[in-house]
Amino acid sequence: MKAFLKPSPLLNYQQRLKRLRIFTLSFFLLLFIPVSLVCVFVFQQFEQEQIVKYQKHATKLSDIINKRLFKQAIITNSVSPTEFDYYQYAYNPDTNKVTRQVSPLADPESFQRYEGLVGFFQIDAQGRFNSPMWPDVIEADDVFSEKEAKKDSLKMARGLYDIVMRSAQIKTLINNGFIVQPEKYEVIEDVPDYFIFYRVVTVSDEVKMQGYVLNKQRYLLGLIMEVMTNKRPNAFLGLTISDKKGHAEDAFIVSKMLKNGDMDVQLQASLPAKLMQVHLKESALHWPFPSYCISFSTKAFGTSSLALYGLGLMGVLLLTIALGCYGFYALGKRQLKLAEQRLNFVSSVSHELKTPLTSIRMYSEMLKSGQILSEQHRSDYYEFIFSESERLSRLIDNILQLSKLSQPAHNVEPNWVKLSILNDVIQSKVSSLLVKNDFKLTINQPFEQPDSALLWVDMDAFAQVVINITDNAVKFFDQAKINDVDRQKIDFNFHYSKQQPEFIQLQIRDYGFGISEEQQEKLFELFYRGGNELTRATQGTGIGLALVKELINAQQGEVSVERMSPGLALNIRFKFKMADA
Repeated sequence: MKAFLKPSPLLNYQQRLKRLRIFTLSFFLLLFIPVSLVCVFVFQQFEQEQIVKYQKHATKLSDIINKRLFKQAIITNSVSPTEFDYYQYAYNPDTNKVTRQVSPLADPESFQRYEGLVGFFQIDAQGRFNSPMWPDVIEADDVFSEKEAKKDSLKMARGLYDIVMRSAQIKTLINNGFIVQPEKYEVIEDVPDYFIFYRVVTVSDEVKMQGYVLNKQRYLLGLIMEVMTNKRPNAFLGLTISDKKGHAEDAFIVSKMLKNGDMDVQLQASLPAKLMQVHLKESALHWPFPSYCISFSTKAFGTSSLALYGLGLMGVLLLTIALGCYGFYALGKRQLKLAEQRLNFVSSVSHELKTPLTSIRMYSEMLKSGQILSEQHRSDYYEFIFSESERLSRLIDNILQLSKLSQPAHNVEPNWVKLSILNDVIQSKVSSLLVKNDFKLTINQPFEQPDSALLWVDMDAFAQVVINITDNAVKFFDQAKINDVDRQKIDFNFHYSKQQPEFIQLQIRDYGFGISEEQQEKLFELFYRGGNELTRATQGTGIGLALVKELINAQQGEVSVERMSPGLALNIRFKFKMADA
């Protein structure tokens, strides 16, 4: 960094600052871009893991649904062909008699084996229809007695007949004499809202069609909803059941976990838009419903607590990188500015030393040559040489004092000093400077007996503070060319500090041109003078007020600047106590 910020004779301050900005921005991007890509990758990886997790849930559910459908179909397929007659006959060899009993399929409990079962039926080769629920054959034009019509079994058998005989495929099979003889149940879907399962068997050398009817919605959707409720997918899922042959409209099921841990599974008219954001899986149902498929979807994935924690750490890392680069840039800019100020300091010091030395040399040569015969002129020249040498001494003292204060241990050793002594120091140190420039000095303090007030100061440091501030005030008053005798004065006002009773405040007030808000913020910066060194008319090196602040801090005091109208006031607070009586 030192090599990068090293002042170059080929580059000015603005060019070096531009190079620093480019370097800092490049460094920031080299760190920020890879870390940002890692953040994006981590988030995508988390989202992909969530999708895989949900897809496994969907696969598990579809497998269970297929197994349940197949299992129920196999159980129904195992029903004996003889059970489709209302009466069943059994020979008892012990009694040598034939007994008659009602088919178990006539028992209402047989309809509870699974949801949506409407009933069982049988059709012989002549097209005669019967059901295990009713002992007689049912025809389309049958007329029943009032007593028979009230029986639930007849109502169920009659309703079953109406459903089966509405099927065009059933009628075709009857007309063709049951040429097609499937070994297992086949499904007919040409009657809306119903599945008709059928098989062709031979009973007592007679070919018959046997089967059962299921309500589509109650059977298929009920089974799927039961699986989703019992297997608890623990996910907010949307499920779409579609018929590829177009015999039925799509059905939609939504499942979500409630706060109490129960699963809420509902049949809805359509899926909410948010549950269609992420497609998880589409799976075809197995036999006996190969034309149906189920599709799982869910909402866009949020961020879990673990993901938020990881993203939070990434965010902290990105913020750290940004703050680090900003700190690097601020430090670099400060170093560049300091280097620029040092160059200006060298320029101003060279000017401050060269001008008085040239004048001193010129006047001393004139005095040495004996060309000045007038005693008045010789006295004026001696006075000028003395004044310029004093200014050089103050400049050198400031530089030496500043170098001492920059060391870990400096020579400022404050003690309790009487206020009366400090009044004398002020008068003795600044009176000659003020008299020379026709300035008036005013000192005000609130104590009737100044010897009773003790301030925590270092005498030499206090004197240097007073001289620097006074010299600054006189110098800038002359530079402003203010033609007002009443403003040609400096006030030293001691008073209690209301905010800090343990301090006494010294206000040094001038009535010059004052400063701007921008200058107020930078007034105590080292080497700050404002403007350009080549065009500035005011003498100085820019270390006077910076030295004042360092000296005040070394005495455990505080200093601040206050804009006045007119002029400027420096408020200095020193530790204070009353002397023991």
